[in-house]
Amino acid sequence: MPVVERQGRSIHHSRDGDGPGILLIPGLGSGARLFGTLPRRFMRSGFTCAAIDPVGLEPSSPLPGGIFDFTQAAHDVLAVAATLPQPVTLVGTSLGGKVALCAAAMHNDIVGKLVMLCSSAIQTARSKRVYRWFELLCTEIDGKHLGELTAPFLFGETFLNQKAGVVDDIIRSTKPSAETRAFMQTQARALQTFDGQALCPKVDVPTLCLAGAEDTLTLPHEVTATAALIPNAQHHCFEGAGHSLLLESAQAFDHVTNFAK
Repeated sequence: MPVVERQGRSIHHSRDGDGPGILLIPGLGSGARLFGTLPRRFMRSGFTCAAIDPVGLEPSSPLPGGIFDFTQAAHDVLAVAATLPQPVTLVGTSLGGKVALCAAAMHNDIVGKLVMLCSSAIQTARSKRVYRWFELLCTEIDGKHLGELTAPFLFGETFLNQKAGVVDDIIRSTKPSAETRAFMQTQARALQTFDGQALCPKVDVPTLCLAGAEDTLTLPHEVTATAALIPNAQHHCFEGAGHSLLLESAQAFDHVTNFAK
């Protein structure tokens, strides 16, 4: 597995394919495994696709001080992006979309395009409650129940009803270690104070903001409002899909590949 070293931080990532660069940035408590076969799908679509394991999650190095920092995470993303064919399309899901937004706002020539999946730059009273809920889930609840408790919110109604067996498999595989839960906790705390509205006008690359119509974690109108703050941004909402957009919607995957070409 490739690794990039940056100021004492070791950032592991996967890499597949040969073509324009795409870097996948995972959501809360997740690493490259979150994306499953998506890197190979991007490879078959003609891209060099990398998926990052963020600092704080093995096999990447531990978080300095045990505190998640969006700016440092964005610099980690840019360090990995620098190893890919450039310019690179950053594709961040949920929390990863906020990290990608930070990176794109840094005006680095490495970044050619930005894709935010089910991710909002706007902090609201409701979103703070959602992030606090995640913090409590990973601190107050036995980790063996985490998959079952989050599944109704990580997927839309259509996917939950039509792909029940897939959801069951995901639940069974969701057994976070104590270290992973600690990482989720510090990320959830960082989310409660993150507000990216001031970053949006600084993004000067073409941007795609995608939402799932059935997403109850990041509401579609929050994605629309984020796109309105970013110059040269477009947005689209996919029916029959929830928070795990690229898993739930083949149309969303095609939308990203067409945008990234």
